Amino acid sequence: GLFLQCADGIDLYDDQVNGPSSQELNSKLVKDQLSKLDQLSNSCVHQAKKNFTSLLDNTNEVRKTQSALAVLHRIGPILQAPTLMRQHLEAGKFTAAVKAYRRVLLIDDDCNVELLKSVKAKAAEAARDAQRDLEKALGDPSVPVSTLLDAIRDLGELNELEVPPAPKNSKATVSSDPESAYTGIDIDIVRNNPPALACLILQSNHFTKMVDTAIEKAETTTKSLCSDSGLEASTAGNKTSDTDSQTIENDSVSKASGNSDQQSSQRQQTQPPGKNSKDRKRWRYDVLDSRVVATVHSVNVARTWLPRLVRIGVAAREAEGKEAKRFDKRRVPYKSDRLEMKTLSAFEVYADNISPTVARLVEHATFCALGCGNGGDTDEDLPMSFGQNLLDSIQALLRAPLPPALSAKCTAELADLVDIVYKGAASAGTLRPNENDTESSSRTSSRKELSFENPLETFVAMAENAVVTAERRTCIYAFDACSRTCSVRASNSGVFDGESLLLCVQKLSEELTRPQECSNEIERGCQLVVRRCCEGLANYVRERGVSARLRAVAECANALSGSMLDVIRDVAYLTSGQCEAVEELLSDDIESLEGTLFDEFLEGVSRSVTSCVKLGWVDLEDNEGEADMAEKAEVKSQQAVFPSYLSASLLAIVRCRAQVEKALGDSIRRAQGVTYQFLALGTAADGVVNGICNEVNKKMHKIGPKQVDRLAAELHFMINTLKIHLSEEALSTADLCREELCAKAGHRIGEGPDGLGTVENLERLGRVYVLCLAEL
Repeated sequence: GLFLQCADGIDLYDDQVNGPSSQELNSKLVKDQLSKLDQLSNSCVHQAKKNFTSLLDNTNEVRKTQSALAVLHRIGPILQAPTLMRQHLEAGKFTAAVKAYRRVLLIDDDCNVELLKSVKAKAAEAARDAQRDLEKALGDPSVPVSTLLDAIRDLGELNELEVPPAPKNSKATVSSDPESAYTGIDIDIVRNNPPALACLILQSNHFTKMVDTAIEKAETTTKSLCSDSGLEASTAGNKTSDTDSQTIENDSVSKASGNSDQQSSQRQQTQPPGKNSKDRKRWRYDVLDSRVVATVHSVNVARTWLPRLVRIGVAAREAEGKEAKRFDKRRVPYKSDRLEMKTLSAFEVYADNISPTVARLVEHATFCALGCGNGGDTDEDLPMSFGQNLLDSIQALLRAPLPPALSAKCTAELADLVDIVYKGAASAGTLRPNENDTESSSRTSSRKELSFENPLETFVAMAENAVVTAERRTCIYAFDACSRTCSVRASNSGVFDGESLLLCVQKLSEELTRPQECSNEIERGCQLVVRRCCEGLANYVRERGVSARLRAVAECANALSGSMLDVIRDVAYLTSGQCEAVEELLSDDIESLEGTLFDEFLEGVSRSVTSCVKLGWVDLEDNEGEADMAEKAEVKSQQAVFPSYLSASLLAIVRCRAQVEKALGDSIRRAQGVTYQFLALGTAADGVVNGICNEVNKKMHKIGPKQVDRLAAELHFMINTLKIHLSEEALSTADLCREELCAKAGHRIGEGPDGLGTVENLERLGRVYVLCLAEL
């Protein structure tokens, strides 16, 4: 509106100036207009002041508010720090809480702003709560190790930030906290050591308690089982327990030493009065089961705690290295306290606190799993980890070897224990102080000799020996069971079960982790199984005939050329070639039995064919003057028939050949490199020829002139028929016999009355036998 009025005034002024009016009139009008304009402007100014005062005041207030908001925006994270810290503490995010506390440290101690002072006080209170929670976590055995490492880092940062102590009138102190899990000693450990070292000490103390608890639990369980069975109720019960526990110990020891033949004579059981016999004996097996449970529990403790302590120890060692580099930058209380106390290093905590506990744990697991050694000259008595105050009978039961099934479970657990301790020892070696670490050397000058030795290496060897002992016992149990099975099968069925031995070796190759250390047990076990098989075959043959003997020989031959080769190959692979004598030992035992049985068979064949040679017809005298025509006709009829003693002898040879072929086929005898048929026929042929020669020599004085030519022809026929099977000695004996017959006849062979006709007649009559023997 003001603008429009001014525009109208300017237009009116222009019209008047350019009009026909005079100069005075124009001047007066101008003055009037100017005065109106002054009044109008003054009115506008007054009206503007009246209308815009509130707007200006609001603008000033807005500017002040914006400035205040900008300040609050800049210091907002600081003001929110206590609240954020509480939220992070409730969520367990201590790292974020420490990060939020660092913002509050931007506030100077001499700040006069009450709001900032309050914020800093609240943040310090939250930091103290976080510090107290972290200190509790360091000694909590249920906290995961990753959380512990984070707690160590966060607590170290809080210690470096120097959280102010709580005011004297404050109630939030550690000593008055009802939820605090620390004793006075634990508070000293946390307050006087770096977080990593304090955590290592506290966790090692819990580890010691866990081991003590495991040992106490094993002893308590044993006592409970014995008391439930009424063992301590009466003297009779005690005597019964002595006998029963000795029974199990003898059984297990006899199995562990391979002497299974003496088990039946060692089993003596007495039934206590007033209670069921099964209930009275059940406690013994419950005690053995409790030993397995104790072994598994001990290995689980090692599996849980050793890697946990190793990771904490590595963190402590890293903290020591950082401390050596920035020792002067540490806060004064820590530095002065540590210089006065000469705080132990992480490696010394391992040597003083952890190593003795690991030794107890390994000894406890070894004792529960093994009970005793395997009875060798190099085995030492295992120390008892518990049960020293129990009855002698219970101690004997605790020292008895476990049965095979339970022992297998413990062996696998001990193998895991070795791996755990070995990894722990390897990691503990990284905690060894450096020679150039002057600070560590000055603080641990009294432990300088120990500072360069790994304290866990000894326990690795201890656990390794336990595993080797357990696996040797596994081999003994396996071969003992296999030998009993094979012996029974050989005795009842006449089978040399080499496949069972092969399966036993293959199963051991899957179960054993240190087969090279068990090479002696594997070698002796294989020899035990083979000997039991040989003894069983000997028992099988003892009350049976020739066919059983040949079957046993065939089983031995098949074993030598089949399953035993596979067994020897697998044993060599399993033991890395350490059982060099196993092939010779197994072969000697089998070949000894095979040789004995086959020699007995050959002796029987020799006796059988020799008994077939009967020269009864040589008693006939050639007296033509006194013999009538009937007798001569009878003699001629006899001469036209194949001689019975030759027929019986050749049939015996053919029968021998059939028996050997049925049982052994074309099998080759390993000791001589020829077939069993050839050896049997050679023995039978030698027996026939030697029998004929012996009969001829015995009755040489009774043989007439005409009978000499016939005997010579028959002997010549036998030599021609059996020539390929006769030995040189038999051929020499036959030639000597023929020469004697020719000398008595007074002419050479083939020059008698019949000449070679007799031999040709014999070949014609005995063609069937010749053809049967010619097939060979």
